[in-house]
Amino acid sequence: MGRLAGSIGASFLNRDFSAEGEEALAPPTGQRGGAIFLYEELVWPHTTVQFGARGDHTKFSPEGGLPERTFNEFSGSVGLLLRPAAANDRFVIALSLARAARNPALEELYYYGVHAGNFAFEIGNPDLGAERALGFDVSLRARAPRVQGEVTFFRNSINDFIFRNPLTSAEVLRRTAEFNTRFGAAGPIDSEDFPVIEYIAADSVLQGVEAHADIEVLPSLIAELTSDFVRGELQDSGEPLPRIPPFRVLGGLRYHRNAFQIGGNMSHVGDQNRVFGAESPTEGYTLLKLFASYSFAAAGVNNTITLRLDNATNELYFNHLNYLKDILPEMGRNFKVVYSINF
Repeated sequence: MGRLAGSIGASFLNRDFSAEGEEALAPPTGQRGGAIFLYEELVWPHTTVQFGARGDHTKFSPEGGLPERTFNEFSGSVGLLLRPAAANDRFVIALSLARAARNPALEELYYYGVHAGNFAFEIGNPDLGAERALGFDVSLRARAPRVQGEVTFFRNSINDFIFRNPLTSAEVLRRTAEFNTRFGAAGPIDSEDFPVIEYIAADSVLQGVEAHADIEVLPSLIAELTSDFVRGELQDSGEPLPRIPPFRVLGGLRYHRNAFQIGGNMSHVGDQNRVFGAESPTEGYTLLKLFASYSFAAAGVNNTITLRLDNATNELYFNHLNYLKDILPEMGRNFKVVYSINF
């Protein structure tokens, strides 16, 4: 419509959750939800205005006497792309401001029991409110004949950020009656075999930097560099948030000739020593990945064969974001052959 271009839409969700047996962590729960949204752009030769909005409705209806919860949330954002005329479209400044909301998940509200898959006794909180965040980011994007790159700074201030809080044995013993009352249960909490965690919420701040560059070393040889860093902490105390990814840097080379390409990259992930409460630190690691692919047309479709070798040096490493990182390492050397058809 003139300078305005974008999309509008709607979605709905109808979910009936039910689990039976000793492994059941939550009562049967109905979840109904819907949303309406739009995203639009206004484009001028050297300026683009972007804006979007989303309204969400979600209702949880659990059995067993737990309270129903209804959430009506709004998210919206506005952005600005500036392309200075003197830069001849080779330099862009991108600014955005967003207000985002997320209602708690069923698991965060109603779980109560041993979650064997996470090796934890998980305790939800039916009284949790929605997360509401105000975020800002600024990006600088540049493009030269043989180099193009982007660097972004972001900051998100989140009210009632929901996360998993590990409890000590003394806290579990002191609060067992409270938890049993909350979920209509009886008896002690099994804190011998599994750690006990509670879903809680607190005002938090996440901020960081992301950067990426592609460099044409030779007409058919491309080097790429990527780095990112995020710092998350509680707003009042400055204490680190749990499961925050450590600093990462990646470098790679990719050679392509017609429909054939081959390359590899090496990524280094730093130590993560800023940890929350009883969360354990995680040592850094370096991984090597190699790949090759070939595409060809046959039978009217595009065919691609890809060979990939992940963790080529068979590095033993642990992912700080994995709930089971203290007992389970990540995958070792792994070779894959993938055949895909695009039509």
